[in-house]
This record gives sequence, structure tokens and C-alpha cells, in this order.
Amino acid sequence: MIKLKVIGPAVLLAAAVLAVSGVEKADFTGVWVINAQKSQLANWAKFDQTTITIEHKEPTFKFHRVSVKGGKTDESGYELTTDGVEKAKRDARMTVYSRLLWEGEVLVLQDRMVLADGREATNTVRYTLKDGGKTFVAEEKFRGPVVKYDNLWVADKKERPE
Repeated sequence: MIKLKVIGPAVLLAAAVLAVSGVEKADFTGVWVINAQKSQLANWAKFDQTTITIEHKEPTFKFHRVSVKGGKTDESGYELTTDGVEKAKRDARMTVYSRLLWEGEVLVLQDRMVLADGREATNTVRYTLKDGGKTFVAEEKFRGPVVKYDNLWVADKKERPE
């Protein structure tokens, strides 16, 4: 009987922790190919082909995008942790402050760009998985001093050859 008294509260405590922490976090690892028909993109973002490679081992998240348009390649990427810790990256044109954090089942990228002249822009991207993890969705909202746009990036998971 003593064991039950100790185990019972321990099980209740574990259940309470799981309930408070919320749902299981998605694993975005994979190679994703943008589906132009399902996506809603600003003209500048309409590439001939875009592939996104993600390595996600909680809390580390590595994102790499390769886009091709008219035979020219455009690449970008970042590596952040999903704990909301801000990381700064500076160059001659601007400083970008980035952080990645969970909001329930959604992984949110928040970028704040401070231009050399002091003007600011923000970019928020909300990442989710749909269709049992076969579809990657990125809802992007960019707000700058001159340009404003919303993009809905929808990508299909590239199957690994057997």
C-alpha cells in the first residue's frame, strides 16, 4: 500500500505537467518543395522552384531555402533555438534580431530589422504541419517602412528514395 501512495501522486503530477505543457511539438525535419498552386505569394516570391530543407532537433532549428527563377539561384537560411532567445545578426545595411518560439502547436519566427538609417521592419512567420506531417505551411507577414506583404507558403514533403 505504501508504494501506491507514492506512485499515485507521482502519476498525477506527471499528468498535470503534460496537461500544462500542452500538445506534443511538431518535428519539421524534412525536404519540402513549394506547391505554387496551393501557395499565395507576392510577385517577388513566385519562383520557378523553391525547396526548403529543415533540420529540427528540439530545440535546434536549421532552415535553408533554395529558390530558382529564370535560371538564377537565391538562397537564405538561419539557425535558431525554439526557446525564444533572441539572436542578432549585423551587416552594413541592417541589424536583424530573430527569435523562434512555440505558441501551442505553431512555431513562430519573429524578425525585427533595424536599417542603418534607423527605420524598422518586422517579419513574422507561423510554421505548421498539416495532412499528418506531409504538408508544411508558413504564413508570413512582412511590414516595412515602404513594403508590406503577406505570403502563404505551402510545401509538400519530398519523399526519400527507397
